[in-house]
Amino acid sequence: MAAMSLSGLYMGVGIIIGLILALKYTMWEIEHIPSNILSAGINLPSPPTAWKKTQPYLGWILLILILFMPVIYGKHVKLGILATITLLSGFVMHRARFCFARTFRDPFMTGESWPTQSVILSILVVVLGVSILKWLGIVPWHRYVFPTGIWITIIGGIIFGFGMILAGGCGSGTLWRVGEGQIKLIAAMITMALSNALTKPWLWSKIIARKNVTFNYLPGHESLGWTGAFIIMIGVMLIWYFFVLWNEDSEKFVVI
Repeated sequence: MAAMSLSGLYMGVGIIIGLILALKYTMWEIEHIPSNILSAGINLPSPPTAWKKTQPYLGWILLILILFMPVIYGKHVKLGILATITLLSGFVMHRARFCFARTFRDPFMTGESWPTQSVILSILVVVLGVSILKWLGIVPWHRYVFPTGIWITIIGGIIFGFGMILAGGCGSGTLWRVGEGQIKLIAAMITMALSNALTKPWLWSKIIARKNVTFNYLPGHESLGWTGAFIIMIGVMLIWYFFVLWNEDSEKFVVI
C-alpha cells in the first residue's frame, strides 16, 4: 500500500472481510465448543525470585550489546547496522504492542481505534518516504508493485485476515510474541515460514510471467500521475480514519 500499489488496497479489503469472518467464527466457537476444552492449558510454575531480579540487568546488557553490533560484526559493518536496526525495531514493536492484526481487528471487536490511528499515520509517513525515493529514482518504481489481479489479491487478503485473527498475530506481531514465548505463535511462525518457502517459488514464477504490472501502480496511470495517486492514498487513509472514529462512538460494526 505504501508503495503506491493498488494490490495493497485490494488486500486491505480482503483482510477486513477475512477478519470479520474470523470474529464471527470465534463467537460461534465460544458458543458451541465446551468451555473446559477452550480453557484447557498448561500451568507453568512461577520463575524464581532471583531470576526476576536479574532480568532488568540482563536487559540493559543486551541493549548495550545491540548498540555495539556494528563493532561486534567487525569487517561486516553493514550487517551490524542492520542487526542493530532490526533488534531495536523488535524492541519498539514489543513495548508498543504493535500488530497489524490488532489494527484491523480492534475496530470490529472492541471498537477501539487508537492502534488503527497510529498505523494510518505510519502508512502516510511511509507513503511520503517511498514516493520520494521512487520519484528521485533511488528505488525502482516497480519495487513492491506486483501484477496480481483484483480478485486474487482480495481472496489472498481474506485468507490472511482470517488466519491472523485465529493465530492471534500478523507477521510482525507473531515475531515479538514468539520472543515472549507464546507457544501458539511459535507454531504459527514455523507454519508461516514453511508455507512461504514452499509456495513462493511457484507463485513468483507465475507473477513474473504477467506483463501488466503497470496497472497496479497508481502514479503509472496517465490520468492520475503523482498528484492523483497522492489524493487517492490520502483519501483512503482519511476515510479509514474517520470510519474507525465513528465506529468507536457508534459501535455499528462491532461484531462482538
